Amino acid sequence: MKKLIGVIVLMLVSLAATATTLSWEPPTTRVDGQPLDPVTELAEYRLYCDGLNVVAIPAATSSGEYEVPKTDIFPGYGAYDCALTAVDTDGLESVMSNIVTIPWEKAAPNAPTNLLIIN
Repeated sequence: MKKLIGVIVLMLVSLAATATTLSWEPPTTRVDGQPLDPVTELAEYRLYCDGLNVVAIPAATSSGEYEVPKTDIFPGYGAYDCALTAVDTDGLESVMSNIVTIPWEKAAPNAPTNLLIIN
């Protein structure tokens, strides 16, 4: 039985209050050293954050980047520790990647505009 190697470097990049871009380097080998084509041999990636919802991410790209609405990952504002796994087409799942902490803070309102004072 082949096992997936669990070396996935995960970065979470905050875009705005509504979206996050996940960025990682897809695995190219299995635990036993055999080559792995991430485009044809991986079914999905799974994002785990603080034991909350597991988000399935399509593996149909070799770029290792995916944009996801924050509300699909996080239940609300706060800081979350997240890790990624790779799942091959046979259902074998890698160990978790490095853990990345992503803050989701509520933004302050924009300043008022076009102030006019009439005397």
